[in-house]
Amino acid sequence: MTVLSEGAHRAHADDAVLRALAAYKRYETHDLAVAEGQVRQFMAPGRLRTRPGHRGGVDARAFYADTGSVGVGFMGYGADVTVDRRGDSRYLGIAIPLSGHIRVLRGGEAVLARAGESIVVIAPDGPFLAEWSADCDTLMLRVTTTALAHAARTLTGARDTGRPPRFAHQVLPLDRGHAVRSAARLLAETFGRYGDVAAVPGGLLRLLSEHTLSAVLLGLDHDLATPAGPAFRAAPGRAVREAMRLVEDETTAVFNVGELARHLGVTVRALELGFRRALDETPHHYLRRIRLERAHRELLAADPVEGATVAGIASRWGFAHAGRFAASHKAAYGVSPSVSLRTSPRGDIAPTVAGAPDPIRTTGHEAGPARVLPADAGRDTRTAGRDTRTAGRDTRTAGHDVRTAGHDVRTAGHDVRTAGHDVRTAGHDVRTEGAPWRTR
Repeated sequence: MTVLSEGAHRAHADDAVLRALAAYKRYETHDLAVAEGQVRQFMAPGRLRTRPGHRGGVDARAFYADTGSVGVGFMGYGADVTVDRRGDSRYLGIAIPLSGHIRVLRGGEAVLARAGESIVVIAPDGPFLAEWSADCDTLMLRVTTTALAHAARTLTGARDTGRPPRFAHQVLPLDRGHAVRSAARLLAETFGRYGDVAAVPGGLLRLLSEHTLSAVLLGLDHDLATPAGPAFRAAPGRAVREAMRLVEDETTAVFNVGELARHLGVTVRALELGFRRALDETPHHYLRRIRLERAHRELLAADPVEGATVAGIASRWGFAHAGRFAASHKAAYGVSPSVSLRTSPRGDIAPTVAGAPDPIRTTGHEAGPARVLPADAGRDTRTAGRDTRTAGRDTRTAGHDVRTAGHDVRTAGHDVRTAGHDVRTAGHDVRTEGAPWRTR
């Protein structure tokens, strides 16, 4: 529930979006003329009218932020309002109702877009007429036609006609607009986390803009969406290898998929087909996978005492959403990023393999899972003759049997003790490098 200064109030179906954009408040007014002037700045010139017979003002408010090419906002009028745009606009708009509904009027027909069910595509061309219900709060995504034209050439290889792709006013079911809705939320959440667009790292802004433009062009119908010609042939193997080299040579997130395609002289679609043929994954997935590995290594090597943070490292490697980064990191490495940041850098934590047994749990301090290597059958158990402990910590098992099954298990610089438990090897090599293996 958000309370206006004059005491008027209404419930919001999605307070998370409002909280994310709270620092970007543009107006809050009961004057319809003021609201109309502000809406022109964010979307396009047009008229706002209250329903005939309505008395009093409106409870209008808006919060929005933009990068220049893409923008996102939270808007509501607090009264039944008709939006009447007579001419063209420089923007493609997507209205995503979070509560209430929008009634789009076209050719004598009305199509209803309800919260949680539909989105409204507001094309740049031609008049647009729609009615917002009094309880309708809306997540708005705005994309410039100039950015769409540039992105369409990169994405589809379409001939440079000097015009953006053409869209139609339409109401789409939410499942068809899922990619666009997710992109809008990611923009809002990222802007909210930084509190000021100017504080968002430039590389991250480029990635967000490209992601949003790709979601719009791939997720919505337009006249350049039909596959045709060389743009939809797979990029050659040498282009895929060069893209891999460019990504692996990064010391921070530099390229997005569109920039890789432009650098290599191919379209995004051709690069996607080339990656699928060569690696059975998309270039976007490859970028995220490699950067997740780099971020993980940096977390292990960093020292929080010297100011290193999970958010800073994630942002440097192009992960805008801290929660999703944490989930991806835990899925790959079995621990949260904060645990990796606190772990002494004695070696990488092996990614979790689906179906593999749970890693050995430890009590006390977390020293990270042991690295598992292929077995060297028939060898003896050896130690390198030195008792070397990592940061004065022991790694102990607590109430578990420790077994190796076809693997060579090494500990790197840790004192490994078992407390009254069985330690079994099944014909495998158990080595400690610089640390004793003790039972007691």
